[in-house]
Amino acid sequence: MVGNQFPMFRFATLMARQLSSPVAARIKRYAVSHPRFGVAVCIRIANLFHWCEWNTRAWTLRLAGITLPANARPPPLPVRTAVNLGGDLLGEIIIFSLGSLIIIFEVNRQANKQEDKKLNKKSEWLAVALSLEELQRELALQQLDIERFHSTLLQLKSLQEQTNSPSERR
Repeated sequence: MVGNQFPMFRFATLMARQLSSPVAARIKRYAVSHPRFGVAVCIRIANLFHWCEWNTRAWTLRLAGITLPANARPPPLPVRTAVNLGGDLLGEIIIFSLGSLIIIFEVNRQANKQEDKKLNKKSEWLAVALSLEELQRELALQQLDIERFHSTLLQLKSLQEQTNSPSERR
C-alpha cells in the first residue's frame, strides 16, 4: 500500500511546486489592483520590510564606525512602490512557505519511513528471540520428559532384576 501512495505524494509535491509561482503571481496582481487589500496587507508588509532593511543598514554602518543622527528614521515609501514591493514580498512569502511545508512533509515522511524500517527490524529480532525462548522451553520440557523416562526405565530395570534374582535362586 505504501508503494502505491509514494508516487502520488511525489506527484502532489511536484504539482504544488509548479503551481506556487502562478498562484503567487495572481495574488500579487490581486493585491496590487485591489485598493483595500493593497493598503491593508501589501503596504504594511512593504513598510515592515523597508523598516527592517533600513535598520539593518544603519546597524552595519554603526559597526563600520559611521555615526548616524539620533533622530534618523527610514524615509517613507511612495504608495505605489509600497504596494508593488508588498505584492512581491507576499508572493515570495507564499512560495517560500509552500516550499518549506513541502520540505517539512518530505523530511517527516522520510523519518517515518526510517522509523518503520527500524521497528520492522526490531520486531523481526523480537520474533526470533521469542521463538528462541519457546524452543528453549520446549527443550527444557523434553529434557524433563527424558529424565522422567530414564528414571522410569531405571526403576523398571531394578524391578526386573529383583524379579529375576529370586526366581534364579530357586
